[in-house]
Amino acid sequence: MPSFICKGRLDFLSSEQKAELSRHFRKQDTQAMPHQLAVLLGLKYAHALVILTVLGAEGLCENKLLIYHKCDPEVPAGAIPYGKGFPDLPWVCPLCEKIVEDEKELSFDVMAQSTDPIEFI
Repeated sequence: MPSFICKGRLDFLSSEQKAELSRHFRKQDTQAMPHQLAVLLGLKYAHALVILTVLGAEGLCENKLLIYHKCDPEVPAGAIPYGKGFPDLPWVCPLCEKIVEDEKELSFDVMAQSTDPIEFI
């Protein structure tokens, strides 16, 4: 199991939060979204997003930018690798098959999937 040293990068995490993250990511292919981690750890959304971004930069997670269309704002209509930017417009929504020409019709979130179990130390 890869160990992730938080010191110097995620100094805002307490020992209890590191232990909780280790429990959450104890299996390969564990998924997490920033709002889920924020609730789990009692953190702000921005701090949870930092955790997932750092894990992605270290190659411990594959991060995706989830794309939501207003036709069904609860279900992702697509995903692209995190860090590649936003989808090119016009974009065709695979849920409703409408052509999206205005970014205001879209919303976004991040999904991370661990490549291995992770121990936070």
